[in-house]
Amino acid sequence: MVQSSLTFGSYGFRFSDPKLQKLAQIWSLGWDEQTSTLYDWDGTNRRDRGKFIFQYTISGKGEIEINGERHELAPGHAFIVNIPGRYRYYLPEDSEKWEFIYLTLYGDVVETYWNEIQKDIGPILHLPPDAPPVEYLHQLLEAASNREISNAHQASGFAYQFTMELFHYCSTLERGLAKWPEPIIEASMYAKNHYSEDISPDDMAEASGMSRYHFTRQFKSSTGQTPIQYLTSIRINKAKELLQNTKYSAEDIAILSGYKNANYFNKVFKKNVGITPGKYRESQKPMST
Repeated sequence: MVQSSLTFGSYGFRFSDPKLQKLAQIWSLGWDEQTSTLYDWDGTNRRDRGKFIFQYTISGKGEIEINGERHELAPGHAFIVNIPGRYRYYLPEDSEKWEFIYLTLYGDVVETYWNEIQKDIGPILHLPPDAPPVEYLHQLLEAASNREISNAHQASGFAYQFTMELFHYCSTLERGLAKWPEPIIEASMYAKNHYSEDISPDDMAEASGMSRYHFTRQFKSSTGQTPIQYLTSIRINKAKELLQNTKYSAEDIAILSGYKNANYFNKVFKKNVGITPGKYRESQKPMST
C-alpha cells in the first residue's frame, strides 16, 4: 500500500538525457518547514546555475527581496525566480515558521515561459490552493514520495506540464481573479495535506485560527463550498484517481481517501458521483477493440 499522506521531504533528480535536459526537466522538489533565520538564500551566490524556482507558501511567512524591493510571502503567495539572480529569500525575524512547497526546473522551454511570466505578471504570484499549478505540484510531490518518477522522459513530461499549467494560469491573473483570505488558504492547505487522516471542518477551522462560525461563513464566501463539501471533494477526487490507476481494494481506497471503512466510503462516493466505486472503476477501463 502506498503512503496515504505527504510528509516533509525533498527529492532530487539527476537524469542524463541531454535532449530532455535542454527541453524541460526536474531538478528538485519538496515540502519544507523552516523555523530558523539561518534559512537564507542569496540568488547571486547560487552554484546550481541555469535553474528556475517556483516556491509556494502554505503557512507561516517568508520574505524575498528582489532588486532591493521587499515582498512578504504569506499563505497563497508564490515567487518564481531564475538562478542566478538579484534576489534573496529568507525566514524573517518576526516569523516563527515558513512552510512551503517548491519545484526547481531547468531547460530552454522553462526559461522561455519563466521569463514571459516575470515580464507580464512579475516574480510574485497570488494563487489559491485549488489553482491548477498548486494542485499539480501536490501530485508531483505525492508521485515523488511514492517513488513514481523513475525515468528522464517521465520527469521531463512532468516539468513541461507544470510549466504549461503555470503559464496558462498566470495568463488569467490579469482578469482579476479573487484572492482567498490567508486563513482560508491555511485551512484549505491543511485539508489537502491531511485529507487521509481523521479530520473534520473543526480541524480546518482550528488551522485557520478562526472560530468555527466565522470560519464556515468566510470559507463558503471565498470558495463557494462549505468546509465539509470542500474536504469531501478532495477525498472523492483522490478515490477516483486510485480507482482509475490502481488495483487497490475498496477498503484500502477508503482508508487512503480518509474514510474509516468501505461501507461509509461507498455511500459517500455514490451520493457525490452518482454510481458506486465499483461501477466507476469499471467505467474507466479502456474499451476493448
